[in-house]
Parts: sequence; C-alpha cells; structure tokens
Amino acid sequence: MATLNKSFDEAVGTVLDSLGRSFVLKAEQRLALQYFVDMRTDALALLPTGFGKSLIYQLAPLVAQQMGFSPRPVVAVVSPLTALMDDQVKEATSLGISAAQLGPELERTIKSCRYQLLFGSPEAWLSPKWQDMLSTSVYWANLVGIVVDEVHLIYKWGKAAKGRTPFRASFARLGELRAIVKPETPVLALTASADLESREVVRKQLHFQNCSNIIASPNRPNIRLSVRRLKTDSLDCFDWLINNLKHRGLEMSPVIIYCRTINTVTRVYLYLKAELGDSAWVGEKVGENLLIGMYHSYTLPENKSRVLSSFSGEGTCRVTVATTALGVGLNFPNVSHVIMYGLPDDPEATLQQIGRAGRDGSPANAILYSNKQLANTDKEVKAVLEESLKGCFRKALYSRFEKEVCSVEPAHSCCTYCHTVCNCSSDGCSVPQPSFEMAKQIPPPIKRREVTLQQQGEVSELLHKYRISLIPADEHLYTNVAFCTGFSNVLIDSVLECLPIIFDLAYVMNSLPVFDTVHGQKILEIVHEVFLDFDLCEFPVLPEEKYTPPDLHFTGYFDDDDDGDLDDPKGSVGTIESGLFMMEL
Repeated sequence: MATLNKSFDEAVGTVLDSLGRSFVLKAEQRLALQYFVDMRTDALALLPTGFGKSLIYQLAPLVAQQMGFSPRPVVAVVSPLTALMDDQVKEATSLGISAAQLGPELERTIKSCRYQLLFGSPEAWLSPKWQDMLSTSVYWANLVGIVVDEVHLIYKWGKAAKGRTPFRASFARLGELRAIVKPETPVLALTASADLESREVVRKQLHFQNCSNIIASPNRPNIRLSVRRLKTDSLDCFDWLINNLKHRGLEMSPVIIYCRTINTVTRVYLYLKAELGDSAWVGEKVGENLLIGMYHSYTLPENKSRVLSSFSGEGTCRVTVATTALGVGLNFPNVSHVIMYGLPDDPEATLQQIGRAGRDGSPANAILYSNKQLANTDKEVKAVLEESLKGCFRKALYSRFEKEVCSVEPAHSCCTYCHTVCNCSSDGCSVPQPSFEMAKQIPPPIKRREVTLQQQGEVSELLHKYRISLIPADEHLYTNVAFCTGFSNVLIDSVLECLPIIFDLAYVMNSLPVFDTVHGQKILEIVHEVFLDFDLCEFPVLPEEKYTPPDLHFTGYFDDDDDGDLDDPKGSVGTIESGLFMMEL
C-alpha cells in the first residue's frame, strides 16, 4: 500500500467522504480527534450523552492511515460491558471499519494486527496475554493510541470507600497500560459526566501529562427539569403517565422510569399494570403486546430484547421501569420523559439519567421525584435537591460540572422553580404547570385516632394472615409473594403508618399503594375489626379472580421467597451493582 501523508484536515475530509454517510463533525469531536491522532497528546473529552463520542475513535485509525501513521493503524478501546462492545463492533462494521472484541476466537488475527478497532474490558486488557500483545513490535509500530470509554467508571467502579471492595478494581489500574505500550502513545478519555473534582482523579489515574481538555456543556436546553418532593409512599405521582398511556397507547414516545432498587422497579411496574388494567396491552394479552416493561439485572434476556427493540422503534413497549442497567452506552434518540423515582446516587448519575431524554433535540422532560429512599445517597445530590426546591434546578445541578450556568428562556421551559417566577406574558406566565409536577389533592382526614402498640400489632398480624391466605397452600411460587398477590410488605408498613387516619375505602385506595379493590376492602375490614370506631358499609360483590401462575414472558423472574432485597445476592450493594451485577463483563 502506498504511504499517504495528507494533512489532518485533508485526511478527515477524505475519510468522511469515504464512509458514504453525511457525517458532519462537531467542533469538539474534531478537536478531540486532532489531539489524539495529529498532535499525539493525551486528552480528556467531556461530551454530553448522545453527542457522538464513539465516532471520534471510529475515525481515528482511518484518519491516521490517511496521514501516513502506519500501513495498519489500530486503536485499543477500553469498554465496560460485553453487550456494549457487541454494539460498538456492529456499528463500526456497518461503517466499513474492521473491529473485533478481545477473545480466543479471533486471537490469531488480533495478534497479527488485522483490525482497526480492538475492544476489550479493563480486565481483558490487563491480562498477561493481551498485555504481551501490546508490547510486541507490530503493536508498537501500529498502535495509534488507547481510548478509555466511560472513563468516569475509573473512580465509580475502580475505587471504594475504606473497608469495602471495589466493584471492578481493574478500572483503577488502567494507567498500567502506559508502561506496556510505546512511550508517548496518547490516551483519549471519554465520558459524559465527570464533575470538576473528579476530572483531576481521572488525570491522575491515567498518568496524564499536559492533558488537553475538550468540554461541551452538558446543559441541554431542550430538556426541562422538574422536581417534586413526595410526602408519602403512594405511587399516584405516576397517574398522569397512566392516563397518557390509556389515551395515546402506541402513539406515546418512549418513557424511562429509573428506580434505585429492583424491589422498587417491581412495585412501580405492578402499580402501572394494575392501574392500566386491559389498557396495558395492545391487542391480545401476551407479553410482546405490553405497553410497559421492566429492565434490570434479573430480567429475562427476551424481555430485555423486547424493551431495547421497542425503544429503537420496533415493538410495543412505551414505558420501561428500570435500574441503571438500562443506561451505559445505550442510545435511544426519542425518549420524551426520564423519571427518576428516588434520588440518583450522585450528581453524575443524575446527569447521566437526565441525558437519556431528548437526544434527537426534541423538547423533553426530566423529572425527579424525591421519596424516602435516601440511603447510600451522596451528600452532593441531596444538596442539589435542596437547592432546586428553592432556586433554579438547572443551576443547582450543572454548576457541579461547569463554572458558568445559564437558565433557559422562557423561564417556564427551564425548571420547576423558574416556571413559578416566569413572566413571559403581561399576566405572568401563560403556560400552566405540568401535571407531573402537581400533587394529587386528597381531602384531609376529618378525624384521627390514637393507636397503641398493641393495636398496631393486632392489625399487623391480621394483615400478614390475610396475605398468606391469598396463595393456595399447595401452590409453588415462581415469583415472590408480593409479586403474585400485589400485597407487599411495603403496603403493610404503609397501612400501619396511616392507622390514625384510615376510616374509609376512598382514603385506602387513594393514599396507600393498593393495586386491588378487594385488598382495599380487606384492609378496611381489618382496621374496623381492631378499632370498631367507624361504621363499615357493606361492599358490593366483586367478581372472583382465580389465582393463576404468573406469565414469565413479560414479568421477569424473581426467586426470593418474599419482597426482600433482590439487588445483591451477596450483600448490600449500590445502584450501579444492582443494575449490572449479573451482566456479562
């Protein structure tokens, strides 16, 4: 092959023309590519989700070849997950770029430097076999550089608090690769989220010298930010979404609801399904026709595929309740709403989740519902919450990532707080407050009762007995009791907490996480049996529902015998582990 010696600009133009697609590089993409390939310097690129980070390293070996770097330029990419690497290999191949994932099947061709892009996990790149390969003469001659994708995982997964074991310690050891490759081989670090303090951690861990920084503001004006502090465990904050699903069905744009634990995912999913009733399906009541779905580390592969296909435009699922397992590296362009039910782990996780809305540039909403799940939550994200309740949510969050943050105009398009002070018309603001920010108006209880510990214990015992009676004695459960019956420990705890003000069925159904009218009637009967301080009306006879085993084709699999913590079979873990613990690395 003839040696090419084109300038950087000429090489980029030639490569873009050869791909057969109308790519136009953003200024930040072009600059990162230039630092990495042309100037041969380390670079840290902080580019928002959906910005096109992968295009930078996809173009790198092609541009290097046009510039005469070597006959067979190759870029080594460190990527966190096998599923993500599979997608990256497919995407690169579709552009005519030869790409492979480290593994024994292609070991011979990989070692002979036949691929332009090589993907591997930190654990793989740090293994002796692939370290030895990087130190060979063929790789010293052809390696353009190393790309660390999702570099924020260096301190998220590679490090841990004192006395705890890191989730994946190899992330913190990636700097060791610099001692193996040819001296002055550049490293390009890519992420959508690293706050001002964490950027220095990345530079130190990767042994950056004279690092160049490419930063695009993560503040995307097309996403309106909402915050609402929930006063109870009731899930009626999702009723606006249920109404939209009932009326719009398949016409709805995708919605993601992020929860901190798998148990909460289950609870929210069950509430949506119960409230939707027959409207949960489009046509026949089979799994593939559901408008809602779940996505977490224990979800069956076929159900994960259904969610991913639907959000890519081929399927019926419009609302997915998920842990952070639905996140890293996935690109859904037209998500209209991202709902965070419970505070994310930290400001960076908040930024990542918000960034999955409105990637196509259309107006979108990111909604934070603050509930009681504050355990293991970073103090910084709690501070963001407090600031957003008293001032601009956008400024409270993005000031952790950039020094100057501007609110969006008109103010009603910015955030919840700014909407309240908007003066876009002569009469104040002409745009009404969104329904998802408004608390459901429930009349205050007319009377209260004093509840003794003995009475509370009696109610608790009767509720648990009723729950046990819902499952036939000889029936083997494929899921936990809460999932089968809709009568969870969360519901029982809510009843006990609200005992002073439970006097009628309307309050039970509107204020407690009850999915079934029969359950609501039974709760009221039990309260009446213990206190005898209100008249119990005769309830209308409801059609008897026979118990049937769950349809595993759409509900996912839960193997715990109760509604205990399923996030971590080995012990207590955080949201990241709960979402990715069982995924192949």
